[in-house]
Amino acid sequence: MRHDLSWKAATKCFAVGLLVFGLTVGLAPVVGAIPISAVDGTWQNALPPLVATIVNGGPPRTARWGIPFGQPNQSGYNWTPAVPFDAPIGTPFSLGTFNHLNFPITGTSITSIDMNFSMTIDALAPNTGLFHFTHNETPNPAPDVVTISSPFLDSTFNYLGTDYIFTMLGFSQDGGATIVTNFITQEGQENIAGLYGAITPAAVPEPATMLLLGSGLIGLAGFVRRRFKK
Repeated sequence: MRHDLSWKAATKCFAVGLLVFGLTVGLAPVVGAIPISAVDGTWQNALPPLVATIVNGGPPRTARWGIPFGQPNQSGYNWTPAVPFDAPIGTPFSLGTFNHLNFPITGTSITSIDMNFSMTIDALAPNTGLFHFTHNETPNPAPDVVTISSPFLDSTFNYLGTDYIFTMLGFSQDGGATIVTNFITQEGQENIAGLYGAITPAAVPEPATMLLLGSGLIGLAGFVRRRFKK
């Protein structure tokens, strides 16, 4: 009789172990979107020094350079961060609008500038990164080229008990269907693109790992049963 009670207790413990295993590897909370409570980014470190006039008091955050030639506008960048939104899981989404005002100028143009980027997920600490934009001011009428040379920010965060990764992707002019790191901008106009990122689930245990753990629990149950049958 004593062996029967011990076997029942062992079986109960094994059942609890299987339940915990299932909850751990298979029943993590799944959400369709994650709330983004704030997006920001400020211009800094323009090169050559003192060429650009930077105003981060917007939006938009602006950088301007050059002497207008044959029209009233300087060349420059605008950055308008997105307002709070829900970011879909596994699908690129816009973080805001990037504008290159590609107008004819004389004088010196920038060759690069940095954006001090941040994104706040729900009430968590912001994800931050310094993104480097290089600028190729070509002779008119050829288009200019704006390149994000360090666009990839892989930042892990936890939301409702599940780990996710945020990644900065690059520019898109078609709603995220095509994303590039080189934004080719036409002369004599304001060129507009979205700056896109994505959120994906962090790596989960490999199937082989889960199978090994599950097999170990089953083997343990068999061992306990044989022991109590002796």
